[in-house]
Amino acid sequence: MRVAAVSDIHIRSDNKDDELIRTLRDRVEELEPDVFVIAGDISHYLETIDDTLSKLHIPDIPNMYVAGNHDVWFEKEKGWSSLEKYARLIGETCKKNGFIHLPDSPTVVNNIAFVGSIGWSDYSFRREELRIPEEAYETKHYKGAVWNDYFYIDWTFTDKEATDLFNKKLAYDLATLPENVEHVVYASHHLPFRELTIYKYRLPWDFYSAYMGAVSTGKILMEYKRVKLTISGHSHIRNLVHIEGITAMTVSLGYGRPDDGNYEKLVHDAVALVEIKQGNVDIIEFVKGDICAGLPYQF
Repeated sequence: MRVAAVSDIHIRSDNKDDELIRTLRDRVEELEPDVFVIAGDISHYLETIDDTLSKLHIPDIPNMYVAGNHDVWFEKEKGWSSLEKYARLIGETCKKNGFIHLPDSPTVVNNIAFVGSIGWSDYSFRREELRIPEEAYETKHYKGAVWNDYFYIDWTFTDKEATDLFNKKLAYDLATLPENVEHVVYASHHLPFRELTIYKYRLPWDFYSAYMGAVSTGKILMEYKRVKLTISGHSHIRNLVHIEGITAMTVSLGYGRPDDGNYEKLVHDAVALVEIKQGNVDIIEFVKGDICAGLPYQF
């Protein structure tokens, strides 16, 4: 099975990224995957997510999506909370455009199961030696740095409670897969393994790194021996690691856009291609690091 994956495309809502979307779709079709996965963060506007998914849909193969933290930023003017977007609206939008929202619907394709979650963070990726108080992570403020979810996520529960909630759903999805499933691919936005996180040993970067994921999520995956591959986003510095028989990768594109409007190289680097054959995971196309380095950032 050939799986094409990308995440964190952060589409601007003013149609300035139409060429990026077209180039992405062309690249995925060129790779001829059996499955296409997007690991979150299209936009914090549901209307933009809707439009983008409609344009990125690849016919005749399963198209899969997991929401990212930006996707569930509340939309006050619409009256949509973060929980409503994650629990209902994003799933409806995926279905409308021929995508499977994996947190809602684990899917089996040729004896390979795809399960998904937004994942979340419980500060277990923090650098203990920095001695940043727990309260700073809870409030998302430290020495003038603010993690933006503070402003735009309105869960009615704490980060640790959110992590526990999503982990319980993941454990349930894994435990209830059909017996004929041979291998499992886990798609998430937040990272399931600390080893995927890039630390720069400076602030505020390493303060923000605490919000990349949760060690507890990875432990669940390692206990379930059929998991062979994890695909995540969130961290805009792409990474690839191997942990106890699991190949784990981050496939973010990011905010960078070339000045000349030529998206070919950026998109070529952004879309990963993985082949799963007889239990082995082969990396066919993957570029590590920050593929937007040197490009102007657009928000």
